[in-house]
Amino acid sequence: MRIGIDIVDISRFQLVVQRTPRVLQRVFTDRERDYCMAKGNPYPSLAARFAAKEAFRKIHPDLSRGIRFQEVEVRVDEWGRPGLVLWGNALQSWQALGFISLDLSLSHSREQAIAAVIAKGGDKTDESGTG
Repeated sequence: MRIGIDIVDISRFQLVVQRTPRVLQRVFTDRERDYCMAKGNPYPSLAARFAAKEAFRKIHPDLSRGIRFQEVEVRVDEWGRPGLVLWGNALQSWQALGFISLDLSLSHSREQAIAAVIAKGGDKTDESGTG
């Protein structure tokens, strides 16, 4: 089992978006942007999704190389539970490493957003013996 965790300062993230609006198109899918922008204050949801993408990358070094942020998408199911959908290189790397399941938890306060990603995998996830 592997875990990736990331925390994002919401006001700092908001400043980045306000200074460089194109970051929204580079980091988030259309579906993610639509979901977050429909909220009165989109920044906590955007920051939580960014944290989820970063947490995913921290699961294994191979998941941070050659993978675009948009290839990892946060979706919310009909019960309000968040999950990750993988595309392109993210999906290929995930499968090559032998992972079999992926769980996501998101939360935020007024100041910070946090994401934890837990991955369970097959034998290919730790060939180095380091952990």
